[in-house]
Amino acid sequence: MKWLTHQSAAVAAALALQLPPAGIVAACAGAVLPDVLDQRLAGLAGSKRARQRVFNRIHRGATHWFGWWLALLLAGMVLPLPPAERVALLGVGFGGISHVILDMLTPQGVPLQPFSRKGRFSLKLCSTGSLGEYCFLAAIVAAVWLFLGEDVLRLVRHVGQGRFFL
Repeated sequence: MKWLTHQSAAVAAALALQLPPAGIVAACAGAVLPDVLDQRLAGLAGSKRARQRVFNRIHRGATHWFGWWLALLLAGMVLPLPPAERVALLGVGFGGISHVILDMLTPQGVPLQPFSRKGRFSLKLCSTGSLGEYCFLAAIVAAVWLFLGEDVLRLVRHVGQGRFFL
């Protein structure tokens, strides 16, 4: 899935869960974090060609394992944290879970174990950048507007007033 789809789905779900604005922003960031981590790890390789080879080898590996993101989400739920840190941890964990779930829809899928390329899970519903992905994205946007339009407007008002915690 492309980043726009990942971020749109995470924001839609965070709105549906009524996370505060800071949690929605954190979910949006967490929604692309698995790919960002893969890019940063690949960036440690030497030449541009080497970086691309490393990225192709590690992408959708350990960073796309469901367990890491579930652990972050659960930590945000159970650890005694100040409100800002709790919301950030919940949002990032939720965004990461959203990313992994969406990547399960593609033929490449996601790993069943964190450091293994052997066991993968895929529903094979749509390929990245395909018409199927864009139809999925359009459905997300339509559902958000239809069911959460007032929440979106409330979020815009709060953020416009500099309030990130409800």
